[in-house]
Amino acid sequence: MNAIYGYLPQVSLNYTYTNVNQEVVDTDNVVFEEGKAEYPVTNLGLDVSQPIFDLSRIYNIQLQKTARSVAEIEYIAAVHAAAFETYDAYFSAVQSKARAKALQAKMQLVSRQISVENALVSEGLSTDITGRTYAAELASLSADEAVEASRYADALSKLSYVSGLVVTDVADVGLGRLGRTNELAVDAAIEKAEASNPALLASAISVVATELGRKQALAADFAPVVEAFATYEDETREGSRFGGGSRTVDTNIGVQLTIPIFNASGEGYASTLETVDLRDAALRYYATKRQIETEIIATIRRLEELTTAIGQSSRALSSISANVEDEQARVETGESVDLVVLSRKLAQVSARERLDFQQVEYLRAWGRLQYLTGEDLRELALQ
Repeated sequence: MNAIYGYLPQVSLNYTYTNVNQEVVDTDNVVFEEGKAEYPVTNLGLDVSQPIFDLSRIYNIQLQKTARSVAEIEYIAAVHAAAFETYDAYFSAVQSKARAKALQAKMQLVSRQISVENALVSEGLSTDITGRTYAAELASLSADEAVEASRYADALSKLSYVSGLVVTDVADVGLGRLGRTNELAVDAAIEKAEASNPALLASAISVVATELGRKQALAADFAPVVEAFATYEDETREGSRFGGGSRTVDTNIGVQLTIPIFNASGEGYASTLETVDLRDAALRYYATKRQIETEIIATIRRLEELTTAIGQSSRALSSISANVEDEQARVETGESVDLVVLSRKLAQVSARERLDFQQVEYLRAWGRLQYLTGEDLRELALQ
């Protein structure tokens, strides 16, 4: 609106009251011999000017429209970034909570191993060496569990900060999207990011805005300006050096042409600085574009690797779970003992922990890819 006002009529009203005290000290003109007076003077004026052709102001209107578009896109980019940070912080907390549960499960199994081992020692079927090994493992797991509890608290704190809510716990997440191959190829993902990533679009439009700023500066430095003007002045003098007062009314209407020749503003040439700013904006755009392309390539590769890892971990968990069932059956038939079953269950818990971590890591990478390609995670979360 301010840029538009710059091309509308400029109207100002002024009023002046002056008390004049005049005295002719010396003169060789007989007319001024009575030249001593004191009287008030009032001036009422009206000034109107209207730009007819001012290229700098025209470019400024276009520049401000572009700046408004940049601000709107930057707002959208900030919303997308906040949604992604909340999404990522949530799954980071889910990861930490899942690992804490796995550590607790391991601690319970090791405690059962210690109980069984103590019974064997009391019967003279084992020594304290194995029991001390289990105790050391339990202490190590307890330390890891304490550290993970601290990480979980930090994750909840970050989630509370980015979401604006007081978060004391997170629910278990559904894993419906896991194990799917990535729908977007690298070229398609980069093309989508160029068209939809708000941060990249804001950077691109900033280059356009800077170019308009350079054109505006060039116009201000070198372009002629045509302006229409009108002035009205009503002056009332209550007296004069000649003894009588007067009232005059002046009205002036005209057109003014101003042509900058050299250093017209007395501040050098702004277009030189704007040219430097344009190069800087272009470099920032290409740097942002390269960064996003690199992150997209790395994220897609990570998704592919995680898909492979999830498949391998799932097969490993299935095999270990089958071994647990078989070993349990052997215990019931007297072919095995509880310590072996507990060892296999520990391996099962570790395999499940690894699979859960990879699955949530896949969700985090998937969310990052959506963010990089310009998708709104708020809408995707509702699907």
